[in-house]
Amino acid sequence: MKVSAIMSRNLLTVSPEDSVEKAVQLFRQRRVRHLLVLENQRLVGMLSDHDLMRAMEPLRTRKKLLNLGGLFFLLEPFEVREIMTRNVISVSPQYSIQDAAGLMVRSRFGALPVVSSKGEVVGIVTQTDLLRCLAKAPLRGALPSRLPHI
Repeated sequence: MKVSAIMSRNLLTVSPEDSVEKAVQLFRQRRVRHLLVLENQRLVGMLSDHDLMRAMEPLRTRKKLLNLGGLFFLLEPFEVREIMTRNVISVSPQYSIQDAAGLMVRSRFGALPVVSSKGEVVGIVTQTDLLRCLAKAPLRGALPSRLPHI
């Protein structure tokens, strides 16, 4: 089965110039963990909830933070370009879902942008998309009544 069969086509995007605050609002409103970063319709990066968490770590950020009882508040705005992942690995719509899953596991990615041969971003395949596909697949054997603890 190809990535095109399971990818999400409803793309949520931000630009490098967008505020991180806007990105956070999209994460919360749409309940997603990955946003594609596009500039002139070209993929220039990806922003994940992990990128956001790393950016807010007091010891890592170069921005001014206010510490109130262990809660940190950003005192100055910053842009998506400052925290996005650059040089994003993408796959084509014809890529197999098995190969996509393997790449995601090996590289510890939660999502992969899907880019056409013309360089157009046409989708995104996430861990959730892969799990949803697996959940729909017929079982090859009966499951044990009790799964062993690992």
